[in-house]
Amino acid sequence: MTGRGPGGRRKGQSKKDPALKVDSILAASFPNLGIAAKLKEYKLLKAWKECVGPNIAKRSIPTRLIGGTLYCAVSSSPWMTELNYQKREIIERLNRTLGESVVKEIILRVGEVVQVGPPAPLPPSIKRELTGEEMKEIEETTKGIKDKKLQDILKRIMEKAKGEESD
Repeated sequence: MTGRGPGGRRKGQSKKDPALKVDSILAASFPNLGIAAKLKEYKLLKAWKECVGPNIAKRSIPTRLIGGTLYCAVSSSPWMTELNYQKREIIERLNRTLGESVVKEIILRVGEVVQVGPPAPLPPSIKRELTGEEMKEIEETTKGIKDKKLQDILKRIMEKAKGEESD
């Protein structure tokens, strides 16, 4: 490896100050945010009407995906009975549409079926001053980033995220 010193480090890079890569910062943050699970739930919700048809979609809606179990609200007991007969077929259609085996089981419960419209606006956030410790943490996290513009952008993002508290 050209341009690398002992231990695979770049010349001028010390053991104490390894350069941080953006992809490693983002990859470490995403699992903690639960984005993957929410994205699967969103894809399921979008695929639901296509997979079950308009009549069933009017009377049922996915409410939650936990592991491989999809929980659905159904408008009445007769419709719940009908959907129980079609579970396997619905699971196969959903997984085929999503391109992966996401749903293993469907649990149906009688409940309110609210049709999904455009997303509601986010609640206003309350801004607060960051503590010295929070500012120091942001500095420590971003100090290894060589690109000054990128470093500044990440600092602003982290400051905004830490400085906003939802109601």
